[in-house]
Amino acid sequence: MMIEIIKQGGIVIYPLLAASIIALTIILDRFFYFWGIRREVPEKIMQDVKLFLKSGKIREASSSLRYARNPVHRILKAGIMNWEKGSGEMERVMDEIKMLEFPRMERHLAMLNFIGKMSPTLGLLGTVTGMIKTFHFLSLNLESQQLAQGISEALITTAFGLTISIPTLAAYYYFFNKLEDIIKHGEKREMELLHLCVKMGENNA
Repeated sequence: MMIEIIKQGGIVIYPLLAASIIALTIILDRFFYFWGIRREVPEKIMQDVKLFLKSGKIREASSSLRYARNPVHRILKAGIMNWEKGSGEMERVMDEIKMLEFPRMERHLAMLNFIGKMSPTLGLLGTVTGMIKTFHFLSLNLESQQLAQGISEALITTAFGLTISIPTLAAYYYFFNKLEDIIKHGEKREMELLHLCVKMGENNA
């Protein structure tokens, strides 16, 4: 049944099939990635980190973050390892690590967005080619079977394009929102560390 539908979809159905396979691969990859990490660095871990830092136990503070299971923990660890150099150096180092960590979280999301927005356009192209074929058959006064073939091609590609686009864009916005939540939470945790560093520096001055 499915093979027959693909045959009726004309040549445009093949790039749509390729797009669907790529989209599914990316969705599975991002699902398992985000499923394997926490959305936030837990408050309990951050409290332990702050207590260690107040006691001057930098190594212990860094080690506490290994249980965070969040990409932000690597950014925070980099800042903590530069704790004694002051808030300015901490911020600079954390910004450098963010340039490495955030692209990993964003991986392939742009492609997912592109496929979601491009699929209906490809489906529309199939609709146009199908209707051109239909009018060509009409001009030749061919049987209804040939006319149905052109109409079928037009409808199948449109439906296929929308079938790919809707879940792909839904997945994109789902992952994008998760990414934004992690980034915003990371910025909050960074500010906590920087404020603590500034505060302790002032107290020691």
